[in-house]
Amino acid sequence: MNEQLKEEIVKILLDAIEENVKLIRGKNTTYPNASLFTCMIWAGINRISIDEATEQLEELGYNVPSSDNVLHHISNQPYELLEFGFQKVIESLIEKAKFLFEKEVVIAIDFNLLEWYGEELPYIIKSKPRKGTDKFIAFATVAIVENGKRFTLRVLPVTPFSDKKELVKELLEYAMKFVKVKVVLMDRAFYSGEIIEMLNNWVPFIIPAVNNYRVKEYKEIAKKKGEVEYEMSNGTKYRMVVYEKDGKLHPFATNTDYTPETIHELYRKRFGIETQYRIKNKFLGRTCSKEYSVRYFFFLLAICIYNLWVLLNIIERGKYGLDPGKIPIKVDRLVHLIRKIIFFNSPYR
Repeated sequence: MNEQLKEEIVKILLDAIEENVKLIRGKNTTYPNASLFTCMIWAGINRISIDEATEQLEELGYNVPSSDNVLHHISNQPYELLEFGFQKVIESLIEKAKFLFEKEVVIAIDFNLLEWYGEELPYIIKSKPRKGTDKFIAFATVAIVENGKRFTLRVLPVTPFSDKKELVKELLEYAMKFVKVKVVLMDRAFYSGEIIEMLNNWVPFIIPAVNNYRVKEYKEIAKKKGEVEYEMSNGTKYRMVVYEKDGKLHPFATNTDYTPETIHELYRKRFGIETQYRIKNKFLGRTCSKEYSVRYFFFLLAICIYNLWVLLNIIERGKYGLDPGKIPIKVDRLVHLIRKIIFFNSPYR
């Protein structure tokens, strides 16, 4: 293993998690936080359950708590504590790559939905059916969606009681602490008068318009004139532009002065967030636990491993002068390296 790469992974991921994620523990607990984190990381990178992770780590010679013990400790953590600690880890990763954010970047806000097949719980939301269920555990994320810079900057939990406008506001305010925003992209789920009203005099945005009967009428006018001012039911106004593809008109709400072609090209970057979700799922441990803190821990951990992967590729590209589209460290290689780090730290070695 490349020793420098090994040291970077340990310092950037393992040490950072132990330093920043402070768990609430009982006075008589015998296992250190590091042993709990090792179990969760092993489960995450191998996409296995905590049961399987503790069993495999015991075979490697680790003195780890039982899976029930791990679940007990993680379940008892307030989700706000996990959010705060893991956000510090994410910030440390962003700090190491801040030289990439000197120029304006395109960001996207989206909901990440994880299928839920159990009973309805207070944090479960309902959405369009997918893979045999209409129930989901949901997280709102804000991420950079440009090649070579695809960091996830912030994660927030979403429940049936979440206010979509407030989620967007909090995510944007946080992102703007670290990056200059060229434009923020959101899908139709965020097409609402109150969200667009908030964004209008704040940050450039592009959102596909919902094709209701008035939008269908106005998009024909926008096609003829090139654009049209559209007024929503709450009085919010925006510039509607349409992009025609394969004979279909695609209407967009925006406060930018970009051409339809530019808006279409920019919005295509939003699909980079779908790629991010697909890769993050490769680091997501499996659990049947109904406890939100366990689910949230696994998701936040997957975000951190994903951001580590992005950062290591940035470092490697810089070493060899590669263009932003190149991925010198594949996902499987990162998983292999983390496995080796944990394996070679085994007490039996």
